[in-house]
Amino acid sequence: MILKTLRLVCIICAALACGLTVTHDLEMPGKQLLSGAEWLTVQHTFYGGFAIVGGLAEVLGLLTAGVLAYFQRRQRMDFLFSLVVALCFAGMLVLFAVGNNPLNQQIAAWTPQTLPANWHEVRDAWDMFHAASSVLASLALLLLLISVLHPTTSQAATVTSASSTKQKQQNSFKATHLSHRLQQE
Repeated sequence: MILKTLRLVCIICAALACGLTVTHDLEMPGKQLLSGAEWLTVQHTFYGGFAIVGGLAEVLGLLTAGVLAYFQRRQRMDFLFSLVVALCFAGMLVLFAVGNNPLNQQIAAWTPQTLPANWHEVRDAWDMFHAASSVLASLALLLLLISVLHPTTSQAATVTSASSTKQKQQNSFKATHLSHRLQQE
């Protein structure tokens, strides 16, 4: 039950991170058409909640993926999937720390009057850091979904064992039932 809960939380975190970063990717073509002042207005107006939700999702995703990897350290494929997912979340956090956060702080200090001549280069860098994060978030989500939808050997063995136990119980019930019928005749 703990593993299922951890997987669910991790999938939700990856889906949130993926949705938020892909949203930035989808905005790129439209934002390329904006003037510097218009782009700055968009940056100052719309992205406050993104950092809060995205930050929480990435940190919680890293923690849950790390715990999953620890619990699954003896199941090779499950462990590797969880480890790569944890590395994806760590990569998203690093991209934010070294890329988007410094750019966000720089952009927050700008006004339409103080917009530098190279503002479009900063915009493009901001977009590329988000694009890189969206690749990592998409990979994390994909790996988590594959690990849930395509059971590995250890998961398949558990399912097979449970099926085998159920089959034995059914056979035992049938044998007992047949024995009682024979005794009655």
